[in-house]
Amino acid sequence: MHECVSSCLIIETARPYSYETHLHTNRGSACSPQDAKAYINYYLERGYSGIIVTDHFFNGNCAVSKELPWEERVRRYCLGYHEAKDEGDRLGLQVFFGIEYNFDCDEYLIYGLDEAWISNHPEIMKMSHHELFRTVDDAGGLMVQAHPFREREYIPAIHPHPYDVHAVEVSNSGNSLASDERAYAYAKSYGLPMTSGSDIHFIGQLKEDVRGISFDHKLTGLQDFIDTIKSGTGYSLVGPKAIMIPCLTRPSLPVDEPKQQNDILYCQKPYL
Repeated sequence: MHECVSSCLIIETARPYSYETHLHTNRGSACSPQDAKAYINYYLERGYSGIIVTDHFFNGNCAVSKELPWEERVRRYCLGYHEAKDEGDRLGLQVFFGIEYNFDCDEYLIYGLDEAWISNHPEIMKMSHHELFRTVDDAGGLMVQAHPFREREYIPAIHPHPYDVHAVEVSNSGNSLASDERAYAYAKSYGLPMTSGSDIHFIGQLKEDVRGISFDHKLTGLQDFIDTIKSGTGYSLVGPKAIMIPCLTRPSLPVDEPKQQNDILYCQKPYL
């Protein structure tokens, strides 16, 4: 049984080096109209040190045709990352690669599986939550449950998977305050590291609500990001200074039970 925790999400003062962790381009995400290169100046103007491109994967709202051969699908899917990387290298913004994997509107940010790995492993499309987690973990990567308590008309239910993730995205610009608070309580109750991301699909979407993660040092690479988040220390969430209003309502969507016996996720909190 897990100890009950406060739902108050406090976002610390940003450290010197900030990174966007959740970003979509028109190359990989059907819901994004944004050219990847345009993000570089946008984030440089806001003082960011880097971004991670996380387009919707083939089992989500992907812009790449399913009719193409696997290798060509992967190549086209990664074009947004490559275009952003080329522009970032030219202008001085670090750009890293990630994906947003989908299980029936239950989504996960995956960091650490690169283009070559994906091209050589088409079986990734048939993996269960646990198989994907073990695969990512064995590869030294990071699997983050994205916006786990989001409520939209196209989402049938909420699916907590605390035993098949390394961390939880508890701050997302596309979420309501209540959804972020529930995600925070969920992560806190399981002792999981937390992340923050804008979930940006186009410039102009966020106004000034740009989120992410900040560090005391410039990242040496994506593995530095992965290892630091897994440690749960040495970084701060970028976003509103504090989310202090307690959430007192239950989610309107059904919530799955945790996938392990003799476990309590919700700590008997009225809003969960």
